[in-house]
Amino acid sequence: MESISVEGESSRTNDQKPIQEFTQQELKFIDEQVTKYSEEAKKLKEEAHRRNTSCIFRVLPRLKEINGNSLYEPNMVSIGPYYYNLRNEKLKMAEDCKKKCFGSLLAKNMDKDKQIEIYKRCLQRIGQLEEDIRKCYSEEFEVTGIVFLEMMVVDACFIIEIIEMFGFKKIEVNSSESDLGALAWMVPYFYRDFLLLENQIPFFVLQEIYALTHDISVESSRPKLMYAALRFIMNGMKKSGFAIFSGFLHDRLDQLNRWPVLHLLDLVGSSLMPSNILQGPSFFDAPFIHCISKLRLAGIKVSPGGGPSFLEVRFKRGVIEMPNIAIDDFMRCLLLNCVAFEQCHQRSNKYFSVYATFLDCLVNTKEDVEYLRERNVIDNYLANDSEVAQFINSAGKDLVLDDKGFYLLKLFEDVDKHYRNSWMWKWASFKQEYFDKPWLLLSAAGGLLLVLATSFQAVMAYKFKNN
Repeated sequence: MESISVEGESSRTNDQKPIQEFTQQELKFIDEQVTKYSEEAKKLKEEAHRRNTSCIFRVLPRLKEINGNSLYEPNMVSIGPYYYNLRNEKLKMAEDCKKKCFGSLLAKNMDKDKQIEIYKRCLQRIGQLEEDIRKCYSEEFEVTGIVFLEMMVVDACFIIEIIEMFGFKKIEVNSSESDLGALAWMVPYFYRDFLLLENQIPFFVLQEIYALTHDISVESSRPKLMYAALRFIMNGMKKSGFAIFSGFLHDRLDQLNRWPVLHLLDLVGSSLMPSNILQGPSFFDAPFIHCISKLRLAGIKVSPGGGPSFLEVRFKRGVIEMPNIAIDDFMRCLLLNCVAFEQCHQRSNKYFSVYATFLDCLVNTKEDVEYLRERNVIDNYLANDSEVAQFINSAGKDLVLDDKGFYLLKLFEDVDKHYRNSWMWKWASFKQEYFDKPWLLLSAAGGLLLVLATSFQAVMAYKFKNN
């Protein structure tokens, strides 16, 4: 065997072809390619660094493919640079509204020199922060120079004016109270557009501009701005969500100033963070539970919970307790954009992604939605139950989940354990057969009484005979 191997090696050595020599043109091509690959490596390093500092992302193409573009893109107003090119086209009406708001804010100072001074100070401060602002965006954009500074200042002032004017009262504002009352009809469009992931500016920009325009410190502006923003978003919620969110906001108002807030979407998402958070294992298999139609066969029911956030889902004694959630266009945008943010932001806990997965497990068909609606867990403001089922199934599709923030892991495990318990199936089957049909229950009870009476009669007759 060794001789064959040696001969084989000798044969390969003799047959080896000469090393290829490259022409000058080929060497030039190799040099250009190596340069390109080196540049790509630099880009990768820059992207990795940008990823660590970014908090405002483009929504992943896969999510847009599943859920459609409309729930991720502005209908009325562009905030920040990503949709800047649409400001003088599709979104021009809102741009005119911004100018009115900014002019109204400046007009609070009657002295024109004072107005110019405030405007200059805002532009100068944004100029100082430009590098930090650009790091917040996951993609580079072409808006530069004084145009960039004005974009940030005007957008920030617009948001501040709107949330202050319409945050502490419903949108039916008497135009005699403020000139901005004439813009009230546009406000319902702003609720959703202010919470789109691609339509954000950094929260520290809002703080700085709020401080400059209100002549207070940046530290003092933070809680005032947070509270005004959350009050404004509350007005965009349906009654059920409004009641829950209102109580939650007042209960946790003291915590607002301690939260690290990246932008308005992050503020609202953080304010809805569940309190029943359990740390999951370092590694885990993606959990699964069956749809509610199958869970009901095992005796599992659903009832409306009393938690301050719709994310606070619990499982007690065979009952899934879920706070009511109103499914409308606003809630669809909020849920999908919070999920999109979590899927992009590396340091984000995936609470909304987990909740979307939970809903996706629970709902398979319109009949599942109908049951949840009858149980007062879901309020349907869409066309029909089929549309809600389609939305829920799309929202929970192809999401990346890990142990970080999988706060419903124990619920998934307990529900699945209950579902697999054979005695639960038998007891549930008995209840469904008899308790849901009173005539069968009465018949069974009558039969049981007859058996007991016959047995009692036989025992008494036996005793009487022996005596």
